[in-house]
Amino acid sequence: MKLPTIANNKNFTPPTMTARKKTQSLIQFGILAATFLLVNALAAYFYYRFDLTKEKRFTLTPATKQMLRNLDDVVYVKVFLQGEFPAGFKRLRNATLDMLKEFRAYSGNRVEYEFVDPFEGIADPKQREDIFNQLSEKGLEPRRLVENKDEYSEKIIFPGAMLSYKGRELPANLLLQQLNTGAEETLNNSIALLEYNLANTMQKLQRNTKPSIAFLEGHGELPLDEVRDVMVSLSNYYQIQRLDITKNLYIPNKFWTVIVARPTKKFEEVNKFKLDQYIMNGGKVLWLVENMATDMDSLQSNNGSFLALDYGLNLEDQLFKYGARVNFDLVQDLQCSKIPLAVGRDAFGNARQMELFPWSYFPVITEANPNHPVTKNLSAVLMQFAGTIDTIDTRKNDIKKTVLLTTSPYSRVNNAPIRVDVNDVRTKPNPKDYAAGTKPVAVALDGKFPSLFKNRLDPATLKMIDTLPDVSYREESDYNKMVVISDGDVIRNDYDALRGQTSPLGYYKYTGETFANKDLVLNAIEWLNDDNGIIAARNKDIKLRLLDKPRVAESKLQWQLLNLLLPLALVLLFGLGYNFWRKRRYA
Repeated sequence: MKLPTIANNKNFTPPTMTARKKTQSLIQFGILAATFLLVNALAAYFYYRFDLTKEKRFTLTPATKQMLRNLDDVVYVKVFLQGEFPAGFKRLRNATLDMLKEFRAYSGNRVEYEFVDPFEGIADPKQREDIFNQLSEKGLEPRRLVENKDEYSEKIIFPGAMLSYKGRELPANLLLQQLNTGAEETLNNSIALLEYNLANTMQKLQRNTKPSIAFLEGHGELPLDEVRDVMVSLSNYYQIQRLDITKNLYIPNKFWTVIVARPTKKFEEVNKFKLDQYIMNGGKVLWLVENMATDMDSLQSNNGSFLALDYGLNLEDQLFKYGARVNFDLVQDLQCSKIPLAVGRDAFGNARQMELFPWSYFPVITEANPNHPVTKNLSAVLMQFAGTIDTIDTRKNDIKKTVLLTTSPYSRVNNAPIRVDVNDVRTKPNPKDYAAGTKPVAVALDGKFPSLFKNRLDPATLKMIDTLPDVSYREESDYNKMVVISDGDVIRNDYDALRGQTSPLGYYKYTGETFANKDLVLNAIEWLNDDNGIIAARNKDIKLRLLDKPRVAESKLQWQLLNLLLPLALVLLFGLGYNFWRKRRYA
């Protein structure tokens, strides 16, 4: 049987161009759909996000990413940045939202968040006051927002967040308080620290128990009432105890950090040994040590002057061994705070009025190391009768010394013994006498520290030490850290014994300013106890790119006309070109 050929088949109809195009379109659509599904499938296994900003502001540090991956439950974040705010606060809100989106992405959707206004819909003053007190007691810091639009108005806001995880709750304050810093720069610094503030709080929430910190006692250290404010702040994250070193055989290793807050009495060798071996076995120390005995009360009781003498702490050889030397001197700085003095007296000898005078023994420290997490974006710190610190060459042990804070270039140093006279403020200082340059007043040390007692103990003593529980004699530590600050008043808050009132740490009652003393102490504690690297997020830097305001004002009309006329010109040009093309194409 002969099969018909296509040529002989009169019923055969060749495919048209339209049919072929439809087939090609279906094939292209199928390839596109398959590619899309393949990309999505690969994205589920290979996750990556692109950060096109110059400073990599949306790129999280490796430690933060690892912390987020370690979450085994949902972290709930309630941010109190909802409502009508000025542009600056809206920028902070948007930056916080972007950061939380990053956190959510890297945590596998284990970070949930919402933005709320705690006072929304609440008009009753009593209810608003209750909410204010509740948020304040939880650790959120209120800010007063002043608006001058149609009429003057004030409102209280809480630019922070409450984070909850497995029934535990901690605050995260998102807006810095910075003296002598513009609002835009403060906002920019706050945005730069968003990752650290949120990640650090989440890391603390993951701890099942709070680590312990001890305030040392036994050598005339600051009493409880004068360190109460910082103890309350630390108690959100740590268990705080006071430890009398003279009544304990050793410092228990349960304490992550020991704080030596302005001792005034001699350290015996046995107590120095306890501190030394605590450090050798991994304990961290925050030293707030000043060698010279000074007190503002002495100025009032000794006709306005006193002789500053050595406390005789007997710590110089120990700190020297670790790489630092707190000198027997007092620094004066033209960049300083003020003290009140009586100006004139009446017929009965009573003071007529008080006037504030610059007091160079109270330096205001603004020279902070911008490359260290303890002092990154740190505002001004107030010191009182501070000494200077030298770093010591310790090549054998490879200890890193980092200067954290220095005086201004307009300072001078007075060596012991020193006559301090309050009447000096009535004489205008000669700038030529204050040309010693910047002087270190706070340093960070990290590395392997040698023991002060290496080759100094007899066999009988070593044998006795071996019998103590949780104590093993070591002649060198593993990698460890410590911070040395040459002013004990940095951590001291004012306390009114008559009223039983504690002032916030850093608040200076004579000028009403709040300095960054608390931030310095808290940052130092965080750096000492950070073993996971979260503290590295404090080094993130976001450059503030401000417009040239005079130039903007000068060219304002030019840009307005350009924005108005350019779109019209483009539409007209397109129309003319299109008509010209149609005439050429279809003529």
